[in-house]
Amino acid sequence: MTIAKVLEKIEMPDLELVSQTLDWEISSFKIEQVNWEAFPYKPRVTLRIGYNEKELFLKYKVREQSVRAAVAENDGNVWEDSCVEMFVSLQGSMDYYNLELSCIGKRLLGYHKVGEEAVRADKSVLSSIRVLSSLGNKPFPEKHGETEWNITVAIPFKAFWKDRFAPVSGDKITGNFYKCGDKLTVPHFLSWKKIDFEKPNFHLPQFFSELEFE
Repeated sequence: MTIAKVLEKIEMPDLELVSQTLDWEISSFKIEQVNWEAFPYKPRVTLRIGYNEKELFLKYKVREQSVRAAVAENDGNVWEDSCVEMFVSLQGSMDYYNLELSCIGKRLLGYHKVGEEAVRADKSVLSSIRVLSSLGNKPFPEKHGETEWNITVAIPFKAFWKDRFAPVSGDKITGNFYKCGDKLTVPHFLSWKKIDFEKPNFHLPQFFSELEFE
C-alpha cells in the first residue's frame, strides 16, 4: 500500500485541515479481517493515511454497536475501550512500535525489540502526538446503540524515538492496523491484514504488510 504525501511544507497543520484533506485526497481502506471465530463481531472501520515532511497522518472512521471510553489518562489500558491501533516496523525487522488510541484520543506508544522487554514512550512523546476525536476527550462508560465516530491523528516522526525516521519518496516500512475493544459487551479484534494465530494477538510482526511512501 502507498502512503500519499499531503499538506506539503505546512508545519503542524490544524487537525481539522488534516481531517478534511485526508477525506478529500486519500482513498480509504477497510480494517475488516476477522481472525478468530470466537470473536465474530465486525464493526465498520476504515482508515485514511498520509504524510508530510514532519508528520504521519491517520484518520479512522468507525461504526459500532456500542462505544466505551473508560480510560481517563494516556498510557493506560486503552485497548479495553473502543480502540484503534497502528503497529509499524520502520526497519523491516521484527522490531516494531505499537500506537494505540481510544475513541477519545487517550493513547499509548510502545517499542518492542526482539529479545528485550518492551518499553513505553514517556509523557512528552505522547503529548507530541496530536489527536482530534468526534467524541471529544472526556471519559465515559460503555454506551449501547449504534455509534459512528472518527479520530484524526498527527504523529511527528520524532515520536518514533528509538529511530531516526524521516521518510522520503520510495522508502518502505511494514505494519498492520487494528480495531479492538477488549472490555466491551461484545469484544472484537479486527485487523487490516490477516493474522494466523490461535488466539487474539496483534503483537505479531511476521504478519505485517509493506507500506511505501509516495
